[in-house]
Amino acid sequence: MRRGTNKTVLSTFIVVFIATFMLFNNCYSTTYLDNLNKRQIVPWGLKKINALSLGSEVTGKGVKVAIMDSGINKHPDFGYNIKEGYNAINPNEPVFDDYGHGTLVSGVIVAQDNDFGIVGVAPDVELYPVKVLDEFGEGDISDIAKGIDWCIENNIQVINMSFAIEDDNALLHEYVKKAFDSGIIIVASGSNTYGGDVGYPASYEQVISVAAVDKRLNISKSSPKGKIDFSAPGVDVISTTNDGGYEEFTGTSIAAAYVTGIIALILEKPEKFGLTDKYSFNDVYLVLEKLSQNLGDRCLYGHGFISLK
Repeated sequence: MRRGTNKTVLSTFIVVFIATFMLFNNCYSTTYLDNLNKRQIVPWGLKKINALSLGSEVTGKGVKVAIMDSGINKHPDFGYNIKEGYNAINPNEPVFDDYGHGTLVSGVIVAQDNDFGIVGVAPDVELYPVKVLDEFGEGDISDIAKGIDWCIENNIQVINMSFAIEDDNALLHEYVKKAFDSGIIIVASGSNTYGGDVGYPASYEQVISVAAVDKRLNISKSSPKGKIDFSAPGVDVISTTNDGGYEEFTGTSIAAAYVTGIIALILEKPEKFGLTDKYSFNDVYLVLEKLSQNLGDRCLYGHGFISLK
């Protein structure tokens, strides 16, 4: 089985990000989760996006993905493709995840197809942790900017931003556009506002914003309404934890990770999806549109649920 009136003020302004993983729904027993160190399951989300239909031919191999988050900790289910990355908060320190959010997001993408745990969407991607959130899930816009510069300098192809702030921010938008102009595809969680507004950076046109749906493709109660591009699994999804185990999570962070993984698969074999090696953001976006099932209200679901066909 596989936020200030000039740039100087903005660059030092501390913001609290909406860390979108604080929604646990343990419908699985603790024993069931503990047993994942002895047996493997395929998460419902992976089945629903039909990723396994690609087989071992397309696994994201060679695609460079950055998880801009709280870091990534080692996990038995991650294999050897977690790269060194960059600590934007303390550049001379390792990219340690002292919050847990980056590790759970990573599991959705890169969990290995082995004989235990779960299976990720694109297990062979090159995953780079870029630490911009601290042990409280808080961050500084200037660290986001430094992280984006690092991604540009290191030829990152996709950035996953599973965080959000309420209001538009000039510095954040400037650097999002800088990444966009460099050819990087940014995927962001819409934020968990329970029908409230989509946050930033997801609201920017240069960013692919994602809402969460459940197994029946109904919108998650936690999801926002507004500028949504696509929908993906984000309710009762099992992923990896800081202690080497597994837990069930709900939120748009998870959904964004699914879309990031799907994009990595597309970028590995662009020709399989009707693209050339010289693809653009718009090219990839159109592929995602074609792969999407219309679920209704565009302000809730965007173009719909992405499924690999």
